[in-house]
Amino acid sequence: MTINNRVLKALVLLTSIIALTMALAACTSDDEPDPTPTSAPDTSAQQPEATAAPSDSGGDAAPAPTPTAMMMEEAPYGGIVNFSTRADPPLGWDVSRSGTISILQPGGSIFGMGNMLKQCWDDGASICYGVATDYSSNDEKTTWTFTLRDDVYWHDGVQLTAGDVKFWLDLMVFGVTVGENSRRPTNWDFVPWVESVEAPDDLTVVINLKSPVFDFDQLLAIDNQLIQHPRHLMEPEIQAGNVNVTPLDIGLVGLGPFFLEEYRPGSVIKVRRFDQYYLSDENGNQLPYLDGIDFYVTPDQSGMDTAFRTGRLDATARGGGFQLTPEREAAILSSFSEGEVTILEMGQSSFIPLAFNSIREGPVKDVRVRRAIHLWLDREELIQVTFGGFAKRVGMFDPDTLWATPGLMDTPGWSTETKAADREQAKALLAEAGYPDGFDLEYMCRRLWVHMCEPVAGQLEALGISVDLQLVDDATRASRTLDGSYDMQHGGATVAVPSEYFSTIASVSTNAAAEPKHDDTNVDEFFVRLAAAATIEERVDIAREMEQYFAVEHVYSAPLYTENTHTVVRDYIKGIQVPVDNYRRNLDFATVWTDK
Repeated sequence: MTINNRVLKALVLLTSIIALTMALAACTSDDEPDPTPTSAPDTSAQQPEATAAPSDSGGDAAPAPTPTAMMMEEAPYGGIVNFSTRADPPLGWDVSRSGTISILQPGGSIFGMGNMLKQCWDDGASICYGVATDYSSNDEKTTWTFTLRDDVYWHDGVQLTAGDVKFWLDLMVFGVTVGENSRRPTNWDFVPWVESVEAPDDLTVVINLKSPVFDFDQLLAIDNQLIQHPRHLMEPEIQAGNVNVTPLDIGLVGLGPFFLEEYRPGSVIKVRRFDQYYLSDENGNQLPYLDGIDFYVTPDQSGMDTAFRTGRLDATARGGGFQLTPEREAAILSSFSEGEVTILEMGQSSFIPLAFNSIREGPVKDVRVRRAIHLWLDREELIQVTFGGFAKRVGMFDPDTLWATPGLMDTPGWSTETKAADREQAKALLAEAGYPDGFDLEYMCRRLWVHMCEPVAGQLEALGISVDLQLVDDATRASRTLDGSYDMQHGGATVAVPSEYFSTIASVSTNAAAEPKHDDTNVDEFFVRLAAAATIEERVDIAREMEQYFAVEHVYSAPLYTENTHTVVRDYIKGIQVPVDNYRRNLDFATVWTDK
């Protein structure tokens, strides 16, 4: 059975079978579910009320119920399921430093998804309430006011207040300095527009902007922007000079449907049901349904697949390198009878480009060199070699969405029909730039993405470019991205709307964390225009103009592809909210239940 929910794509996981077997064997009988769980009434898990057409409503539309992505039958309480996660969460589990799925896969269950607002389970372009119950903006779209729920608690029993949200927003937007120690702001897309944050009472948050932003609610609602910095635990640390305190440092205390019971790095992350979680299903039954989830750290694809086939895992993991390929999917399906497992095809994975450092002295500073690389790369060959065909060519946007430039995939660089001519032009451009015999190039790549980077390096070697492929961990990649110490890196942006590109492509003077390095303030101006655009039609025109300027004319990045995101789950796992537009969403697992 296959659920095909594609608008973009995502989902899959990993495992070292030996390590996983040992970890599972170490579980005690205390981890077993109650053999006679209490059954809840007929349910259809539901988000809080949402605003329709958020891009144009600005929070003014009347709230309307949001349907779920998957209607459920009768959801029994109880049970502990075994999911895979591809790696230990890096950087202290702090999503303000990295939005990697390696944090979000287990972290969504602990911290919840989103913040005051979040993307709706069934439609990431729509906005649902998180810990807010209402919000509005002034006519100028420069002041946004949020009313919080009065029943939201941190896992240590402390109630969430507007002061907590203000502390979190101030930390994310402005950073903090204590003595000689500084914490930098995040590069989230809503951050540049915030002038100040107020908390006039315990349930009201007011965000004042520097200029009008018509889709500020949509930028705030992005699901990986989690409230995971409790004021009562982090503020004393910061005041003592530990400005870079992380969620891991204070025990991973969150607001999500599950609390952390145990974390053994390299082995397992155990989360258990939080009885004070604030969300209920449409019949008033409190979420979550499960007693808990054990996320097994499974850093090997084949091991993960074997563990699933042998019953050690109930679902595989999400993330680059762990989505199923056609061969792996066929091997798994051949091990089961009809009705035993379900292949889930989710929304988009990241849009993967080669991100160039055009402010560093060297060949890629020359636009002719960047354009030559863009023209030379055979994206269809990369898709076949890397993913077995489970991917598609993209520009800055999925070509099947309204944001993309029509016909872009039929133009030089992307087109399969003109590849021979494109490659001749690529050689001519290198010669014109003074590199007829090629040059040396430093290529930074996440270790988790080596399967993607090696084929690219192979194609560039055929152009005469001697590639120094440097495999790094996430922390090193984040540090070197800030420093700009690379010629080119394998990048990745997971976006639903054009404004979300700010965090990954803005000029170096505006956003030091951007992956392509350039000092072109014309790129920044696109985001100013997007913020001021009052209609979707205006944003579409700006997005297409930005795509042409950034990826075609100046080639600050060379967009490659987006990976299909197939994952597999056992049929007794129910209620997974399959994201139709972004594989990093719907990771709180509050609606998941098991009829095993």
